[in-house]
Amino acid sequence: MKSDVGKRPGRNAQCPCGSGRKFKHCHGKNYPYPPFENIASIAIDKERQRTVFVTKDILINQLHRDGPMIARSFDALAKKDLEEISAVIADAITLIYRHISPEDDDYMATCAALLSSAISTFMASVEVARHGYRRPYGAICRPVVETLSTILQIATEPDALSKFHDGKLQSTKSIAAAKKVLPPFGMLYGLLSNQFVHISKAHATFEATIKYTEKDQAFAFVISNLRVNAWLIYVVSELVFHSDVARPRYWKNLGSGMFAYDPSESERDWLSGFLGGLVTDDAIQSASEPPPA
Repeated sequence: MKSDVGKRPGRNAQCPCGSGRKFKHCHGKNYPYPPFENIASIAIDKERQRTVFVTKDILINQLHRDGPMIARSFDALAKKDLEEISAVIADAITLIYRHISPEDDDYMATCAALLSSAISTFMASVEVARHGYRRPYGAICRPVVETLSTILQIATEPDALSKFHDGKLQSTKSIAAAKKVLPPFGMLYGLLSNQFVHISKAHATFEATIKYTEKDQAFAFVISNLRVNAWLIYVVSELVFHSDVARPRYWKNLGSGMFAYDPSESERDWLSGFLGGLVTDDAIQSASEPPPA
């Protein structure tokens, strides 16, 4: 025989306390236990003097209750940042979209498709971060950097395009070619690999999926990383499709298919503000090599 112990009254039923009011207007407002049939497990936490219930709808709650609440906290803090980042991504898409051609596998079409993939992954990383998944955000960011480095290898090595289409170009090794063009690729790829992709002691630390606050160090990292990735997407797009850019912001044509990283003073000032000093022009120019394209 089923027991009625722990059974939650219906919302419109009379409250069992005897008040004569409906349960939803009385003790139902602060009912301490989830419905008995929805409980997966119960644990008594004596140290914190609380009872922990795991309910069967934990995934549904995350998708429709907790996730949206966390996303709202992220959006409130990141409104200005996201607007600025979105504008940079839009500039990149402006250069990319006209070269998307599923039927072609030439240099332009291949790079356009790869850049489109990088942007899709970039946008997915924003959604992961918005819903409170701080460490998974770092893991999903590395494919963005790896895709961009693959594009730079195709742009700088004569036989890389054919190797790519033959399945012989190893994307994990493309970072060597990419950091010759833009040194930040090496630092960023190493950080994302060591701290987020490669399983380490840090992954064994419990990290609650909770709302963001102004003092949240993970939030600061996410925003900084989004800014760097968005900028790299644009810079790579401008190099690949330089012939479509009336007034290049970063690349100077040296002739004979060679280009140099050469932003104007005003662009340097803008970049300093956009990246907050995370990447400096001096560091790029002192270490980068003029890439062919």
